[in-house]
Amino acid sequence: MVPLPIMAATFMLAMARYTPLLVLPGMTPLGWAPLVVRTVLLIALAWLTLIWLPEDGYWSPTKSMTMLLFAGVSELAIGAVFGLAFMLPTAGLHTGGWLIDLQAGLGAATLLNPSGDSASESLLGQVLLLGATVLFFTLNLHLQFFKVLVASTEVLPLGGAGIRANPAVFLQMLGTSFALGLVIVAPILIVLFCLDVAIAFASRSMPQANVYFIALPLKVAVAFALMAVTLRQLPAWIDTLYRGAISQLPKLLGAH
Repeated sequence: MVPLPIMAATFMLAMARYTPLLVLPGMTPLGWAPLVVRTVLLIALAWLTLIWLPEDGYWSPTKSMTMLLFAGVSELAIGAVFGLAFMLPTAGLHTGGWLIDLQAGLGAATLLNPSGDSASESLLGQVLLLGATVLFFTLNLHLQFFKVLVASTEVLPLGGAGIRANPAVFLQMLGTSFALGLVIVAPILIVLFCLDVAIAFASRSMPQANVYFIALPLKVAVAFALMAVTLRQLPAWIDTLYRGAISQLPKLLGAH
């Protein structure tokens, strides 16, 4: 029977590792859920991990409280790496939507935030993020994240391994996430650019006509129509985007 203090220390370390991906805003796919729900899920997952761990996977009783504190910080860093695997692809999608907003003339719409938050948000970026969130759970990618997170306790024991992050893999994950986010919206950007060129020629050939007031609603309508077409292909892109980030986690953590 494992002593209660050792179980408590191991439980706290498991919570520290799972906190970024389950609780912290921006790093968790459960950001839409209330904080109480996320906290309960965090406690439940940490407790199930504690039950599942073999006795040699618990925190060593010979280590001091200072080492336990440093181990907790290390576990938070490991959890943050898992959070990056969700945050970076999400940021890539939002950036792609922001580029569409600029090209379609919806830049001023980012100033209006009905949620009451003072921060401006991309209109079409939010559409992409909402679609990505639905697909994230529909494609069971959240289960994949949680399985990898719990399985990491075998490769990187709780409190027994410091993070050895690989900067090159991080930069590769960063570049891949934003590149795929750009690829998703690239057809829309190309069509809107060609439409801008056509509007420019029309404005030069008919200087008396105020082409801008005709072109702006046209660009918005084309952007929304192309967005509807793009959303049909979104499941395959979302699956590739997030699974690619998950596959790079072992290299990023230095656990080859």
